[in-house]
Amino acid sequence: MKNKSKIYKGIIITGVILLLVIILAVMPRNNINKIVTMEAGGELPDAGAFFKSQTMDAQYVTDMAGINKNEPGIHDIEVRSGKKTYRVKLEIIDTVAPDAEIEMVDIYESRPVEPREFIKSVKDATEVTVSYKDEPDYSKTGSQQVVLILEDTSGNKSEYQSVLRISKVNRIAEVDISEGRFDVRVFLKDEKDIVDAEIVDTPFPGTIGLFPVKLRIGNTVYDSAVKIVDRIAPIAKAVNRKFWTVDEISAMYFVEDIVDATEVTARFEKEPDFTHVGDQTVSIILTDEGGNETKLEAILTLEADTEPPKIYGVQDTTVYLNTPVAYKKGVYVIDNRDTDIEVSVDSSRVNIKKEGSYKVIYTAVDVSGNSTSREVTYTVIEKPADLIDREVVEEIARGILDKIITDDMTMKEKALAIYKYVNKNVFYLGGRHSDDLITEAYYALMKDPGDCYTFFAASDLLLNMVGIPNIRVERLRYEGETNHYWHMINCGDGWYHFDACIHKPEFFSFMLTDAEAEAYSRQKGKNAYYYRHDKSKYPATPDK
Repeated sequence: MKNKSKIYKGIIITGVILLLVIILAVMPRNNINKIVTMEAGGELPDAGAFFKSQTMDAQYVTDMAGINKNEPGIHDIEVRSGKKTYRVKLEIIDTVAPDAEIEMVDIYESRPVEPREFIKSVKDATEVTVSYKDEPDYSKTGSQQVVLILEDTSGNKSEYQSVLRISKVNRIAEVDISEGRFDVRVFLKDEKDIVDAEIVDTPFPGTIGLFPVKLRIGNTVYDSAVKIVDRIAPIAKAVNRKFWTVDEISAMYFVEDIVDATEVTARFEKEPDFTHVGDQTVSIILTDEGGNETKLEAILTLEADTEPPKIYGVQDTTVYLNTPVAYKKGVYVIDNRDTDIEVSVDSSRVNIKKEGSYKVIYTAVDVSGNSTSREVTYTVIEKPADLIDREVVEEIARGILDKIITDDMTMKEKALAIYKYVNKNVFYLGGRHSDDLITEAYYALMKDPGDCYTFFAASDLLLNMVGIPNIRVERLRYEGETNHYWHMINCGDGWYHFDACIHKPEFFSFMLTDAEAEAYSRQKGKNAYYYRHDKSKYPATPDK
């Protein structure tokens, strides 16, 4: 029994050993990829690709340099891992269609064109043939579409479209816009055609771009195109400029006398420091529509605006109970830089329903932030019973204006007509009828004599009715001197003195400058009193 038991154990041990040997012999074979595929023209796969599990020491035994990677087929090769060598297969396939760069074919006259002539370049691992899908019509002048079929040796196909052009003229000619006209020769493929060639129904374009052109050679009309270009840089003059630090400054402000065939824009090469007071050099780049550039240099001078605006036309005023007040009427703001500055009025203290004196504050602020204020007194009183209604006086005034004013008159001509009418039709006797301007104007227009205030009142009414900007001026009176009243008017060219009152000897006091008014005042008597006024309250006139 013991001997049999030993025999059985020996048989079992032997069987286990044999099984392990078989497993060890078979396992590497099951780890092999018997065939590996690659795309024609590609890189050879790493030898490790033939093993299912990662193998660090895999290598080719077969000399792979002898295999044409661009030719489809199956190759028997050997690879090694460790001490073992394995027989495997490498299959080269071609599944990618040809990839080509196509160009148009432009021929002078009809001839057969090979499909290959449309191919600029082609990419494929194998040989490629090119054929037409449909043969072109070589008898047709002009452009026609052709379809090309590209096929490699594996039967992969790609389809491309191109253009066959049969014409004696160039498809596109390039002409500089500065030439201003066409030269037919730039369109011809062969200069011998110049004898019979002409451009038909095509004006020269006024801007750059691509435009159609028709040419006739003999009896045939050909289609072409012209690309209008601009190759010439702009010419211009640089000018130095002075601005305020708060101004919006464009590079174009520094350029004059631009010469170019196309539109020109300007920009700063480097943005100037618009806060720097004083001089700085700026570089301006001019660019035309063709992209041509010219560089110019100029001096930018910047000045800070620290001067506040001035408010004119505000004065102590008497108004009537329960009567609306036009606080801004006859009020103007003048600034050393800005125009059209709005004046704000604080009339919150005024109680128009109660007699008394009230403070009114006028304020103006310029763009630079400079501010000025004027404070005046408005006195509210009971309206006198003997005043003439404004509607009555304006009706009389309209009748006069209809006779002396026409629609085609300039503002200055209207002012002169009013001056002449008041000067000749209002009479001086001495003493006024009323302190109320409208009532006094009534007596003036009714030719009831008065004093300078009467002339002033008539002028005030008529100037305002025709819309001529005006400021009421009062003489700066010293002790013992009488009052005098006149206006300053602005007909669009600055403020001037306007006084329709009569003078003895006669004096034309229309549109006087400050200098002229002062010269007349010196002639009239002591202290040049006649047109003496507080100049801080009124704008300066131009010199002439």
